[in-house]
Amino acid sequence: MICITGSPGSGKSTVASVLRSRGFAVRNVLDFPGSMDCVSNGEASIDCLRAVTGKLSLPGEFVEGHYSHLMDCSSVIILDRDEAQVLAELSSRGYSRDKIMENLDALRCDLYFSESMELLPRSRIRRVLVVEGDPEFTAALVQKAAEDLEQELKRHVG
Repeated sequence: MICITGSPGSGKSTVASVLRSRGFAVRNVLDFPGSMDCVSNGEASIDCLRAVTGKLSLPGEFVEGHYSHLMDCSSVIILDRDEAQVLAELSSRGYSRDKIMENLDALRCDLYFSESMELLPRSRIRRVLVVEGDPEFTAALVQKAAEDLEQELKRHVG
């Protein structure tokens, strides 16, 4: 499975929607049957989600979510979005100041990349810069990154 991750407000859901409209299989990490059993009081059990997605995901399927990179991904695509844009998005969603700061801190310390590196080699991780106001182009960049990652994986495995 190809995991699309990034901070809340980075555009994961928007890109996923565009990819779905193009015929790609895309699911949110919480859309797998049984995944909601892995969430209690707003906290997700990563081990539980990993077990659920590992059993039910399909090769080549996109899985998106801000902790999808912690699943058993064949590769990870991180959406990078300008901090000011993420701040504006989270504010418009009504996030509390503390929650906004928590997410901006994760963005600033490059949490999604460092956590991905703990599970996968660098060659299986790509970053895609979100193109503001153009989700179609951003989705095209994600699609290209996924194709490149799959080709790279085939070269090393096959």
